[in-house]
Amino acid sequence: MFPALNMELEIVRTVLKNPVNDIYVCTDLLKDTGSFYTMISIRDKKVRKIVTEKLNTERMFFSNRDFVGSFTYGDCLNLVFRYYHENLLSLMSGVYLEEFSDCKRVALNLISACAESGAGSDMGMLLLDERNINITREGNIQFNYFLDFDQMQQDVNEEQYLKSVAKAAFGVLELNYKASHDTPENYPSDLRLFYLKMNNGGLSSLGHMISLIRGMSDKPVVMKGLVWWIKSRFHRVKNFLFRNSMTTFLTILVIATAIYAGVQIHSRWKIRKAYENNVSYYGIQYIGNVYLGDEE
Repeated sequence: MFPALNMELEIVRTVLKNPVNDIYVCTDLLKDTGSFYTMISIRDKKVRKIVTEKLNTERMFFSNRDFVGSFTYGDCLNLVFRYYHENLLSLMSGVYLEEFSDCKRVALNLISACAESGAGSDMGMLLLDERNINITREGNIQFNYFLDFDQMQQDVNEEQYLKSVAKAAFGVLELNYKASHDTPENYPSDLRLFYLKMNNGGLSSLGHMISLIRGMSDKPVVMKGLVWWIKSRFHRVKNFLFRNSMTTFLTILVIATAIYAGVQIHSRWKIRKAYENNVSYYGIQYIGNVYLGDEE
């Protein structure tokens, strides 16, 4: 039992144990509310220092309504969050998200939840693990805060974090299209634009992502027919050639060399054949009744 934060936390489940930190699901013995909490106990000295500095100087999790608080117990720094039922987005998205409008709403909620978490870039990357992201029947996003600090990457910049958030949101947006399209470049134009910006550093902030998704039609027009077929095949061939540029170059070079050699061999054969079939008529005046001499 851990007496802290006006609570008496009792462990009811161990989620993770490693040399860096432990993660528990707890209940509060002081308040019989039926609520549960996620408690992260950080024992690694280096990580404990990093997290403490972020809490004190960067106000990490300050804007997060799920963050209950932090306390030290023995040689561990403990972070306490509200725990939510593990209704994982990765498992339930196919059940709850039938229309693209549903996907839009959940993608927007996911980005908003990341913004409201107050986790910053490095902690935010840990938060994006699929085991942390829950979805409700109404399409709301809730985090579990099962943060494995053993997996934390140092010096994660804002661009890397934004791309990871964009990928998570795009994974929701493309649910109704990825099974029927060869590549995201064949998705409806709104999704294709988001995909291209995501992969080319064109998403400058979480607000930018939200603006793009809000601007998407609830029922995107899917390109079909001959034009769509030609365009999809063009993109497929283009991508194949790009991925295999050196192999393609060598193949074209070999084919061109073979064609040139074939043309040269054929030309030489024709010249030789013509030479062998040529008959010299020098000094002969008649062939049959045909006179070959000069006419006077």
